[in-house]
Amino acid sequence: MLCLAALLMLAPFRGVAAAADPDPQELLKVARLASTQQEVALRGRLRTGVTDAPFTLRVAFGRLRFAFEEPVRVYEVRLDDETSGVFDAKGRSVQRGMREPVAEGAAVTVEDLSLGFLYWPDARLLGEETVRTRPAWNIELRPGKRGSEFGVVRVWLDQQSGALLRIEGFDWQSKLSRRFEVVSGQRIDGQWMLKQMRIETFSPENSTRPVGRSYLEILGKESA
Repeated sequence: MLCLAALLMLAPFRGVAAAADPDPQELLKVARLASTQQEVALRGRLRTGVTDAPFTLRVAFGRLRFAFEEPVRVYEVRLDDETSGVFDAKGRSVQRGMREPVAEGAAVTVEDLSLGFLYWPDARLLGEETVRTRPAWNIELRPGKRGSEFGVVRVWLDQQSGALLRIEGFDWQSKLSRRFEVVSGQRIDGQWMLKQMRIETFSPENSTRPVGRSYLEILGKESA
């Protein structure tokens, strides 16, 4: 769910419906496009306590390519309707290990990275809310069948840009499992994009206090 998840390019993308009751599937389509509308190479890291997992992120139209350094792992997230999914460095679809962490000690799994929930068929608009002063659409998604770690995912989409502002994943017993939230953005080459995202993990016994917290941070442009 990275938005997650780099995920989250914040540059304005016109096309989010302004109607009183927009179609949630149309909003999700805009969110997929908004994540990859810039072509840029970035440096980033996943930070958990004192542990850092550096990566480079190359964004091209319809694709997000993450290359983690220690150990070396490459994941290419494709967000077009024909070839959506996660692929390895050789272009092979990643079918197994979707619940494994993307880097040692990271709270983010390969499934999170895939943003696959944006394609789930069962989407319901819950209404409008404000997330960090930004008006947002709140959408609830269900996978339709087992296979995902999550039975329900709720997303908050910026009404102006379509960018993902917050994601909450619930297990099959409707217990909050993880929350992703954009903390801050930044301007790079005149375009707004993610600076820091907070990732919180919860236990089934307590959905109010996280048992783990990580941060996904974009540090700047990759050197040519």
